Amino acid sequence: MKYQIFGSVLLLTILLSLNVCSAQERRYPFEELKPDCVCPDMEWNNRGHLELKDISQSVHDLEIRLDVHAKWNNRMIIQIIKNAGKYEGYFYHKRTESFYTPEKDSIIKYKGKWEKYNFKKFRLTDVNLDSVVKVLMAHQITTLPYQNQIYKKGFLSPYFIRYKIDGKTRSFQFGSPEGPMREFPDEPVYRHYDAILKTLFKMVDPMYAQVWKDVQLQQEKEERDTIFLKKPNAEGHSVYIDKNWKESPYFARLTSLDYTNTDKAYLVDIKALQKHKKAERQPIDLGELPRNWIRLHMYKGKFYLYSPSNGSPLRIALNDSTMIVNEMERTVDLVNNVEQTSKYVYSVNVTNFKGQSYMFQIHLIDPARGIAVFENTFEKGWYSLMVTAEQAHRFPLVINYTPNHMEPEFVFDTPDFKELLSNEQ
Repeated sequence: MKYQIFGSVLLLTILLSLNVCSAQERRYPFEELKPDCVCPDMEWNNRGHLELKDISQSVHDLEIRLDVHAKWNNRMIIQIIKNAGKYEGYFYHKRTESFYTPEKDSIIKYKGKWEKYNFKKFRLTDVNLDSVVKVLMAHQITTLPYQNQIYKKGFLSPYFIRYKIDGKTRSFQFGSPEGPMREFPDEPVYRHYDAILKTLFKMVDPMYAQVWKDVQLQQEKEERDTIFLKKPNAEGHSVYIDKNWKESPYFARLTSLDYTNTDKAYLVDIKALQKHKKAERQPIDLGELPRNWIRLHMYKGKFYLYSPSNGSPLRIALNDSTMIVNEMERTVDLVNNVEQTSKYVYSVNVTNFKGQSYMFQIHLIDPARGIAVFENTFEKGWYSLMVTAEQAHRFPLVINYTPNHMEPEFVFDTPDFKELLSNEQ
């Protein structure tokens, strides 16, 4: 029986290899599953990512899936379905870099907002899926255990088999079988895991190769067209100027005003500040002073926005009662008074959560482009270039791209604030 099973795998491999060889130069068409796609088999999960519905919700007569959650920037699903005696197969692939968002109150409201890559859905057309299912059944997918039931050492477990067969649904999870096969050569379970992976991966190898060939070509084009301030290292970390920053999700996040929302944390901060409020007063009139500001940087005489490695650019919002500062964390101060001391200079008096009052200045050094110098905002002698959120689109965006972990922040030039203020309009 063992030789019969592995003979089936060998025969299938040969047939698939013939298909692959004859199609090495062809392009495999795919559908990109965008956030607004009409995809009956998909749903938004509780982390805000578009995924196939749980196998328990399958509407197909038969469904078998291999789910792959890999740490090397791959999210893959191989799906075989059968309805009214007819098989269909699909390969889903998505790169897995994503953008963190703290909002979790409504998945629908924020769906897709922070996900950089969409699934590519390929249809499997060159495979006898009936034979594939017979091979998978011969390798006991309906009875194989979770690997942790028989292997007591720690292991990475990116592979999930999920299926609906004869109306019953089940799943099991396992890791790469190569190590356990060497360690326990007489244990057939690991050989079954191995054969299942080889059978399914063989079907999608050419599509997987196409995906990463496209990625490589795109990266090579971007490198030719990109101005790098720090070229990519072995881990992919780089610092570059985004030429299409206005369409960039980094720019969208940088200019987002979500941090100014009146949420529960904001109300808690306001309540804590009330004890420092001396008396009831009218809302502060900001006049023509812009409300929302983003930190601006200078490099080799030019102005740039910056998306830092830590994901927390400095942003400041003023309203008729509070100043909200968002960087590594959000803080809220009371605004006591705003005074226009000259045509382009404003003096702002605030009280922080400790009850300490202080004053800082906003110098509008280029009102037409929304550029200002903030002086003494957090301590005496502190200066920073800022730009209004409305005018931020005027300035290129420098991205500190860190796909794996935080990296040191890029060091910009220190502006000559004395000169900038001396040229104050």
